[in-house]
Amino acid sequence: MTYRTRTGNAPVELPGRRNHRPWRLLPTLLCPLLVWLITACTTMEPPVAAEPARPSDAAAAYARGDYAEAAESWQREALNAPQKQASRLRVSAADAWLLDGEPENAQRLLRWIARADLGPGDQARLDLVLADLALLKQRPDEADALLRSARAALPAASEKRYEGLLARTRAMIASPGSRNIARAARLAGDMQSYDSVRALEIMQDLAGVSSGELAIRAENPRAERQLTGWLDLALTIRQNLVVPDGVSQAIADWKVRHPTHLLDESQALDTWLRYRQTFSPPRRTAALLPASGRLAAAGEAVRDGLMTAYLAQPGGAELLLFPTDDDTQSAIAGYFSALDAGAEWIVGPLQRDAVEAMVNLAGLTTPVLALNDLPADFVLPPGLGGRLSGMSLSQEAEAVAAAAHATASGFERAIVLAPESVWGERMAAAFEAEFLQGDRQIVAAARYLESQNDHSSVLERVLQIDASKARKARLENTLQVPLEFEPARREDVDVIFMAASSLQAKLIRPQLRFLDAGDITVYATGRVFSGQPDPAGNQDLDGVRFPAVPWELQHTSKDSIPELASLRGGSMGALFAIGQDAWNVLPWLDLMRGDGDFAFPGASGSYRMGRGGGLIREPAWAEFRGGVPQPLPPPRMVATEGWSDREPL
Repeated sequence: MTYRTRTGNAPVELPGRRNHRPWRLLPTLLCPLLVWLITACTTMEPPVAAEPARPSDAAAAYARGDYAEAAESWQREALNAPQKQASRLRVSAADAWLLDGEPENAQRLLRWIARADLGPGDQARLDLVLADLALLKQRPDEADALLRSARAALPAASEKRYEGLLARTRAMIASPGSRNIARAARLAGDMQSYDSVRALEIMQDLAGVSSGELAIRAENPRAERQLTGWLDLALTIRQNLVVPDGVSQAIADWKVRHPTHLLDESQALDTWLRYRQTFSPPRRTAALLPASGRLAAAGEAVRDGLMTAYLAQPGGAELLLFPTDDDTQSAIAGYFSALDAGAEWIVGPLQRDAVEAMVNLAGLTTPVLALNDLPADFVLPPGLGGRLSGMSLSQEAEAVAAAAHATASGFERAIVLAPESVWGERMAAAFEAEFLQGDRQIVAAARYLESQNDHSSVLERVLQIDASKARKARLENTLQVPLEFEPARREDVDVIFMAASSLQAKLIRPQLRFLDAGDITVYATGRVFSGQPDPAGNQDLDGVRFPAVPWELQHTSKDSIPELASLRGGSMGALFAIGQDAWNVLPWLDLMRGDGDFAFPGASGSYRMGRGGGLIREPAWAEFRGGVPQPLPPPRMVATEGWSDREPL
């Protein structure tokens, strides 16, 4: 296990074969100078400079199959060429390295190639290089996208290369589910008794089949029973990979469904164990986390969560830490320092601007798990699919989740309360966009000032109590007599969305009760809970529902919170949890990409892979009771005639 802190600037290009060092170029550079000095001392004639390698020399070497020589020649030319020409030469060199069987050299060159410097034809050639690398990494879907991108501007000289890559791609992606199941069926058909090696091969073949397809095919009554048993076992194993607590019972239930399958329970458990051991974290991971600046406290909490998870399950891997600050360039410098340290994966950065700057780097090829949302308008560059993900505690996503939970619970008419701020507008817009799908209504919306403690005038207006008071005044004026009158709130609302901090929510919730609106269900975002256990101080929040972090629901007393300064009594618990998840999710990312139904149950939420590479977080749900956040069961509608109580059961 290694715990190191590194800093540094961006590295310089290594122009030759693997393991070159800049000092190895010194003989090449000094020899001509030495010859010139000797000649000048003896003849005093002007030296004749040696002719540099001509482009045709590299092309000739390439044509006769000396790909390494061609690649090195093109790289030497690129060192002294203008930027745009250098990018073109490096594309040629990367292609030659691939043909020479040196994909690592080709991969290293990509960081020095700027796509913007290339014309359409050279961009197409770059796409061919990226497609070849994708095929070597068993990612035919990426290769297919790259080849389609290259086709429009493909140079005539690259046609043969294109056709070869296209044939390899089609062979790899043709009916992947059917191909994998057919291969698994052949292995299963040849097995007369338990063979642990072959059983593991079957599980690995079926890894390319989604959970949904496994479930459908496992229930096919016309399929061969041994095969459906294997398909059901693959699904059962996958559902118990990350959290193994219930695997014994799940395997026992599987055996009940398939009593004639050749595997008994112990053999099925052995298959689960062997398959699970094939998932491990990257050999060397680098984390880019704030150590100074305004996000230093957040960075410390994430760091401690990451280290806690790493020390619990190191998996024979190394974890390197690279501190950053508020300057986005520090994250870029950290990224290149991590590459120089041999990092195979990058975790971070945490700051959204730094994430955007890093993912837009030309030649970004090292896999990244960003600790924030990917840019909203970000288009994954060709060839980067499957190597860029993001996970976050997005509050906009929590507002959307609150709307979805409310609608699933049967609520149809909402009031939206939000502060007069950029954050408040984002929360309101996110909730409304989700809630208004279907026939549901936002019956009223209001904004309050966070600088004030008394929000009664805003609440009276949105609850139409002020209108009720106005009607009383008009009636008294008409009748010229005082009236006994109790102002009444509106009745056309069944849920309130309250975008508020914990402090503001503790002011608003009692005022709603005072205005006879305490019976209306209130939803909020996770910001409503400070993270610090305080039953007495949080009693005013009783009844408020919010998307929670599972870690916080497991640490609802002060004694249960680890004694780490970075946790700050629990207020940084959510960030600590996402740090834990950042390490623990790494072994499962490839499986998540191949199976959109596969969920990783983490300390900060349950994650699934989204289409754009971002991890979609499904939070836990909680409701304040006695000032303590308590788990809230999933919503379930009760279809009973005359039923009007829409509380989830």
